[in-house]
Amino acid sequence: MNNPLSQPQSRAASRLLPEGVTLRDLQYHADDRGDLSEIYRQEWHSDLQLSQWNVSRCANNSLRGVHLHFRHTDYLVVLSGRFVFGLRDLRRESASFGRTAMLDLTGGALLIPPGIAHGFHCVAEGTLVYGLSHTWDADDDLACRWDDPDHDLAFPAVNPILSARDREAGGFRDLLARFEAVSP
Repeated sequence: MNNPLSQPQSRAASRLLPEGVTLRDLQYHADDRGDLSEIYRQEWHSDLQLSQWNVSRCANNSLRGVHLHFRHTDYLVVLSGRFVFGLRDLRRESASFGRTAMLDLTGGALLIPPGIAHGFHCVAEGTLVYGLSHTWDADDDLACRWDDPDHDLAFPAVNPILSARDREAGGFRDLLARFEAVSP
């Protein structure tokens, strides 16, 4: 079972994503035992060192985010299920400042650098693993409400399951002001 889209996204597709965000489809090699896919190679992101790995099993209609990191990069790999990722570039120095993207993924690896607001809605129960370039630190993790119209991310969720933190998160404008007060 080979995935015909096994390389990083095309140049046309990469122009739609915020600068520095990459999407890689995974190539599966199948035989009678099942299948195998590489999910990460250092050569794919030679300047990225991952310090922590997590696994997240997500219930139908759960939503995580919208979150923003000052320091760490996320490398997320969708193993099963269906997820809709929302991304918005908040880095003023970036050529894609303000750009938003919504990605509907049933597989693949997504690299999200610092300064990209992001969240994901689990549309169909699934599992993802993700690596972090720095060990998780609460001081490096801002949040805002998933449904705040100011971030311009249209998740397809209706009454999603949220963590207490995401349920009580403030507005996007507050997140942006906090980010800009600290970022160069």
